[in-house]
This record gives sequence, structure tokens and C-alpha cells, in this order.
Amino acid sequence: MDATPTPADALSEIQRVQQKAYAEQRLPAWYMPGVVALVTMAAVAGELGGTARIVLILVEVAGLAALTATLATRMRVRWRPRTWTVNAGVRMLLWLVSILVVWGIVPAITRSFTDSAVWQKVLAGAVAAVYAAVTTRWVENQVLAHSAGRPVR
Repeated sequence: MDATPTPADALSEIQRVQQKAYAEQRLPAWYMPGVVALVTMAAVAGELGGTARIVLILVEVAGLAALTATLATRMRVRWRPRTWTVNAGVRMLLWLVSILVVWGIVPAITRSFTDSAVWQKVLAGAVAAVYAAVTTRWVENQVLAHSAGRPVR
């Protein structure tokens, strides 16, 4: 009995291992909304003064450090620069720009409901965080499908 795998079986196993590794590489669903919330906190801190501003900025810095540390320890597969294609990079950039657009549109809409710049920024951050959470997996699939390191289908 021959134990040597066929080329098709070997390719299938390679694809399975790659797909598992890429699946483990996904951003946690809470990561982008967390970043949006912390940046929103910084924007709100800009509207406040005194001790409240200092406390919010310190909480934001600690939060960003915690998010970065958590992400660094969780990710097992590391992206290499050559993995990114122009197409994948453009898709990621467009997604980040779309989050900023959502973030910019909400204050213009909420301005008719409230004159408070703090509430406008809080609402904009909340809407942008929800948008980022809802679209994270979709954009990851787009980037992975257009990166140079994707498994052959």
C-alpha cells in the first residue's frame, strides 16, 4: 500500500492549512469599534477642559495601548509587505475612508437636533463604531481575496 499522497491531496492539505491560518488572522470584531470609540473619546476631550480632558486623554492612551497589545498577542499569522497587493490595499483604504465619511456626516445630520458639539461627536462615534463592526468581516474577505498570500481556490 502506497502512503505517498497524490499532488491533489497535498495541494488540498496546503489550502486547508492556509485557510485555517488566515481565519485565525482576522481582526477581532471589537477591534475597529474600540479604536473608533477611543478616537471619539479624544475628540470629546478636545471639547472639554481641565481635569476631564486630561482624564479622557489618559484613558484613551491606555485604551489604545491595551488594544494594540491584545491584537499583537492574539495574531498568530503575520502579514508581510509583499502579501499586500495594490488592489487589497485600495480596498482597505476605501473602507477606512468610508468610516471617516460616516464619522463626518453624522455631526452634520445631528446638528439639526442638538447644538452640543460633544453630543454630535458622541453620536458620530457611536454610528461609526457600529458601521465599522458591521463591515469588518466583509472588508476582510475582500482584502484576503485580493492579497498575494491568499489560498488558491
